[in-house]
Amino acid sequence: MQAAANSTAPTPPAVSPRHALLEELIASAVGIAGDQMRALATGLAAALLDGSALAEGAVQARLRAGNLLREHHFAFLHLASAALERELRRAIAQLAPAPVAVTAELALVPYDEMEQQVTLAAVARPFDAAHADALAALDARLAVLLERPVLRARQNPFRPEVFVSALQQAWAGFQPDAAAAPLLLPLLRPGRFFDLAPILDALNLILERAGVTVPARADSAARSSGDAQVAHVLRRLFAPAAGHAGGTAVTRPLQAWLAGLPRAAGSARLQALKAQAPAGSLSRADETTIDLLGAVFDTVAADGDIAADIRDLIHLVQLPVLQAALADHGFFFEAEHPARRLLDLLSRMGWERAQRASADPQDPLLLAMRRSVATAAAGGAASDQACAQAVAQLEASLRADDAATEAALAGPVAAALRQERRAEAGQAARAAVAQRLAAGEAGANAVVAGFLQTRWTDVLTLAHTVEERKPGAVRDATRAMDELLWSVQPKQDADERRRLIGRLPALLAVLNRWLDVIRWQDAERLRFFAELAECHASLVRAPLDLTPARKATLALEATRLAAQRRQEPAIPEAPADAAAQAVAALARGAWLEFARAEGRRRVKLAWISPLRTLYIFSNGAREEAFSLAADELARHLRDGSAAVLAAEPLVARALGRAVRELAANDAGECAA
Repeated sequence: MQAAANSTAPTPPAVSPRHALLEELIASAVGIAGDQMRALATGLAAALLDGSALAEGAVQARLRAGNLLREHHFAFLHLASAALERELRRAIAQLAPAPVAVTAELALVPYDEMEQQVTLAAVARPFDAAHADALAALDARLAVLLERPVLRARQNPFRPEVFVSALQQAWAGFQPDAAAAPLLLPLLRPGRFFDLAPILDALNLILERAGVTVPARADSAARSSGDAQVAHVLRRLFAPAAGHAGGTAVTRPLQAWLAGLPRAAGSARLQALKAQAPAGSLSRADETTIDLLGAVFDTVAADGDIAADIRDLIHLVQLPVLQAALADHGFFFEAEHPARRLLDLLSRMGWERAQRASADPQDPLLLAMRRSVATAAAGGAASDQACAQAVAQLEASLRADDAATEAALAGPVAAALRQERRAEAGQAARAAVAQRLAAGEAGANAVVAGFLQTRWTDVLTLAHTVEERKPGAVRDATRAMDELLWSVQPKQDADERRRLIGRLPALLAVLNRWLDVIRWQDAERLRFFAELAECHASLVRAPLDLTPARKATLALEATRLAAQRRQEPAIPEAPADAAAQAVAALARGAWLEFARAEGRRRVKLAWISPLRTLYIFSNGAREEAFSLAADELARHLRDGSAAVLAAEPLVARALGRAVRELAANDAGECAA
């Protein structure tokens, strides 16, 4: 065990606020993961020692590994924590701008390293899908922190693959037996890995508390309570007046009077209640509260985008919301205040109800809104608790509605997932082939290069697609590709030629088996194998007694070709523009408006694929409207044929308008 080699490096001193924040993120991730490490090691040891799950031929190696882990798990915990911190720092360092290379020789990525990267990505894929929302939020926040237009999922230093890699590194250092090295990764699965949910939630919370905000999202729990000017004016309005240090003694009679009002009074205008209040029961802060809440409910009444029946429903909670705001002025400053959250939810749901083609009176969400309003209205003096209970009821109904929508869209979602997996598999296959061709591994053999770029890319794509059902498919297909590339490289001594002759039958059998799977059966296949046989024959028949000068010439030519391929300019990735950023910031539940030939159409974003490459929209009635790829959706936003509908919360919008009107009135009085 190489504990010394993997010891944790001392934390570097912070050199900037951003660096300090990154250090805090690393410490939080390592700390929470460390708390889970002992249970994880125990579960892994039990899995290794479970004879029923052992592959034939690996029983003894796994039993030895399991016993070692069980008996020396503390050493493994130390190595794993150190490896995780080291991997997180490495991943963050990779986000720094790369220095521009002038004439430095390019390094080739070894095959083993490439194969390891593919394997780690495959193991991490289920965790990427399970925590897609939290990872997307973290992507957006880290992009803001690092001043990048967008941070892609593969660039997130806290992505699941980094945790998988850290465990594998710790395992390699912990096990003295090389045969035990590949035993860990197949065991990592949901329920036998880190619980990433608390880690990702903690990282998002740290960034949020540090003021790292992301574009507003319809379902975000961190809603803005207004801009700085609005907050400043509100603080001034609620500053304690002279003679009423806290206003509590004056407010109590008012609250008692409000608690005694009949339930029907909840639908009356707040200004009427203000006029009816007992003499001397209103403080200056109370009057301000009533005036501002009156502006909020006036905004509801004038908002034609909210369904009429929901506007009437919202006015029934005037009294409990007033009681809650009088008791706690945090209503005006905190987006998550229960009474404020209730108004925002009701108005949002009323707006969505107006977007639907039909308004079913038995709609479960409508019935849920009615129940929540009744709950809030029945709260009496405990209005804040009643509002919190009403909010909990609404949020539970929304979660149930989301689940029902997802179940109703199961067919389109499954098709979209298959499409995304195929696209991801094709991208990985093309990258693997391109990397080898760029390294010059095919030499000057155009036949093999063309075969890899066409037929074998199809093979690798299929292997990636079935990897979860048939582990090892990617490894086998990749190994066959590398074996083919080796077979067409020059063989300059008798031993290499004998190895080629000995390995050809197995290679040809593997190639033919994979080509049968992709059903390549035409005459082109026969022609390829004929040309391949001719190439192999020429390698075997080539003269062995090459002069040193000829060998040097061949080596120089091979180096030149490899360098030429490496230096071919790659197609640069287009920078993310505002449209691409808007697509990356979208969340389920957002509404968009599309310009169609038959007119404008509003649809709800019902589902986002785990890799955020596909988006499914619904008509708001749990029916698929259509689906779009991410680049196509960005194109619609770019050319103006689609727009994200603003979803500013009701209370923030109403308070902003009221404060602006108040400022205008003050300016007018000063001018007079």
